[in-house]
Amino acid sequence: MAEPFIRREVRELPPGDETLQAYARAVAVMKEREPTDPRGWSYQAAMHGSTVTPPHNLWNGCKHASWFFLAWHRMYVYFFEQIVREIVIETGGPEDWALPYWNYCKGGENATLPEAFRNPDDENGEPNPLYVEERENGINSGQKKLSNLAISPTKALERPQFIGKAEFGGGIAPAQPQFAKFTGRIEQTPHNDVHNELGGWMQDPFTAAQDPIFWLHHTNIDRLWVEWNATPSHLDPQEAQWMGQKFEFFNAEGQLTGLACAQVVDTVEDLDYRYDPEPAAQAAPAPLSPPPPSQPKVVGANAEGVTLVGDSTGVTVGIDPRAGDDVLAATGESDPRRLYVNIEEIEGEVNPGSVYAVYVNLPADANESAREAHYVGNVSFFGIERAPKPSDDEHGHSLNLSYEIGEQLRKLNDGKDWSGEQIKLSFEPLGLEPAEGVSGEAAVAELAEPPAEPPAEDPPVQIGRVSLVVE
Repeated sequence: MAEPFIRREVRELPPGDETLQAYARAVAVMKEREPTDPRGWSYQAAMHGSTVTPPHNLWNGCKHASWFFLAWHRMYVYFFEQIVREIVIETGGPEDWALPYWNYCKGGENATLPEAFRNPDDENGEPNPLYVEERENGINSGQKKLSNLAISPTKALERPQFIGKAEFGGGIAPAQPQFAKFTGRIEQTPHNDVHNELGGWMQDPFTAAQDPIFWLHHTNIDRLWVEWNATPSHLDPQEAQWMGQKFEFFNAEGQLTGLACAQVVDTVEDLDYRYDPEPAAQAAPAPLSPPPPSQPKVVGANAEGVTLVGDSTGVTVGIDPRAGDDVLAATGESDPRRLYVNIEEIEGEVNPGSVYAVYVNLPADANESAREAHYVGNVSFFGIERAPKPSDDEHGHSLNLSYEIGEQLRKLNDGKDWSGEQIKLSFEPLGLEPAEGVSGEAAVAELAEPPAEPPAEDPPVQIGRVSLVVE
């Protein structure tokens, strides 16, 4: 059997490797193709999303906020990679070419945009096909890096189940909508958060795939799925409606083809590629079963909504005095029910690009260790413009996010009587961070000098409801 294609980390390519140069040449070729050519750059990008009307075949097909998110994007990148590889070979590149991945999860320098994507011109003084002006300026210059909490997959990788509220892969949803309402933890962080912090085209699902860095972002998200699967107890969906669901794409010859989710669960056996390094097999934790089906019970909710405009803010969620025992049980070790905080009815005219860290009952004087203990996850708004204005005959809706906090509250307040109590959620904007080792007096001064005027407020995002639910 031939060796599978190998996807390598973009900063760990061997000396003299031409993977990125070949990618740039292929992008240039694809951009020269007719807009109606399904192997062209604009057509491939539009398959994820496009504002152009009327749409062509398979445009606006991305699957977000559902259990199909990972599988659809794995197929999308797989067929795109085939198109690029054929061009690479035709232009004299290696026959074993594969997309690299950008492992920003390592932090530090790895959280800065790879250098090949930063320069407007290539080494010959020609326009660089990998450069996109429509990104955040500090990211494009290499002076800023993605924020640490936005790039961390930890909260997602530790989730025991693929399916379900606040679980790794998202909730059960029909295959038709582009945007459902059951976002998985890996889709929220780091996927959505990285889209937001890169800015420009990447902030909008209907323009994101026009940026060449999109594809290296998604190979990394795909790699994280492989990493999650390395834990033996982490299982992909077995339900027939997921396994049998097929999505169509175009192959390198421009022919219509497709795959079912069951055909993409093993990247080596099914799709003939692997990641280098391969994620190490993880020790199997104690087996965890999904919580038994139960009627959701709302045990608390906010009295007033909250508006996010780029500053730190908070919201108090009162707990029904009659539900104290339910909360106590759901925060215990033996009760199979779980306690969720739902952030619902998220609406806004435009994605402000902000990412907020969310904390529960964060003390005012919390040190770094305490902040980590109170950290719930992130909120960002990738796709917020599209939720109320979906394509075709889909129903409009607001964004919704869920986080399981029962175990966290138990550790913070073991045995607490929750009758008549409340929790407070704090929202703190993250923002890009200065890159390590920024050199040059002008660059350092630009980063250090405070703005002459207070920064303008973000376009507002409203959160209508924050609820505590026991299920």
